[in-house]
Amino acid sequence: HLRNVLGATFEVAVVPCHSQVGSGALPIDRLASAALAVTKVGGKNAGALNRLHSQFRNLPIPVIGRIADGALRFDLRCLEDDKNFVAQLTRWEQS
Repeated sequence: HLRNVLGATFEVAVVPCHSQVGSGALPIDRLASAALAVTKVGGKNAGALNRLHSQFRNLPIPVIGRIADGALRFDLRCLEDDKNFVAQLTRWEQS
């Protein structure tokens, strides 16, 4: 769904990642996870990724990611409601 919404301007891949868990006494523990990595076609473009990141944060149910290594990454471990995520993408695609 995300590939369809973003079109030919961005590439989307599932990549391995590690999620930080806990705080206080265990702030450095990590869990293996997977992330959606969105990159700009044709190379790194921080401005385009920043604008895209802002658009995701401004959705009715904000989607928070992080930009690292030239990609906007969304940790799938943090995706609690995939149906609403896809529904938001569908509304975004239609607008």
